[in-house]
Formats: sequence, C-alpha cells, structure tokens
Amino acid sequence: MDFLSPVLGSITGIEPAQWKVVFIFALKVFLFTLPFVALGLLLEKDIRTVPMSRKMVKSLVVLLFCLPPFLFGILNYAAPRLSQEFWEKYPLLESFWIMEGSLTPLLLSALASLFALLYIAEVMRGELRN
Repeated sequence: MDFLSPVLGSITGIEPAQWKVVFIFALKVFLFTLPFVALGLLLEKDIRTVPMSRKMVKSLVVLLFCLPPFLFGILNYAAPRLSQEFWEKYPLLESFWIMEGSLTPLLLSALASLFALLYIAEVMRGELRN
C-alpha cells in the first residue's frame, strides 16, 4: 500500500495530505444531494396519472434547479467582456468567475437548458416511464 499514494499523486496531481480534504468535500457533496434524492422520490410518481398541477410543480422544480447552472455559465461566458465598473458595483459576483475560455461556460449553460427542456417535454407528454 506504500506505493499507492505516489501513484495516485502522479496521476491526479493531488498530494497525499490533500486526500483527506478531497474525501471530506465528496462526503459534503453526497450529503447535500440526499434531500434532492428524497424530493425526487416524493415527486416522481407514475406521470400518466398525475394531474396537470403536479406536472407543473415538477417542471418548476426542474427549472428552479437548472436556472443557477445556466446563469453561472452565462456569467462566466460574459465575464471577460464586462467592464470594471460592473465588477465594482457587484463585487460578490467576481468570486463566481472561475471558468477560463468561452466553450466551457457555453457547454454548461447548454447542458442545463437542454436537460430542463427535455425533462419538461417528457413531463408534459407523460412519457417518463417509457
């Protein structure tokens, strides 16, 4: 087992002392997702027998959780072209500017919007069980 740390470090670039931080972060992410899993189990019933009001609730929940990644991608796409006055007016947003290049933020926004559109289309057609 002594050889495992240097091999993992050379492959991932993470030092052995940092693995504890990585595992704690992964545990926090897992614990953060548990309420959403429970919410999904409560909301996901047989979609064909669900009334239109429940379909709308499902669509709104998906939009609620897809909107932040979409807006995050748009901010990171537009950030290099924003003026210094904008960053002085909204200093909190500067900490969200973490992506380099223009393809990655566009891809994130496209995936978030595509997921939301496909899910809403399936919910409205009632084809989630196919």
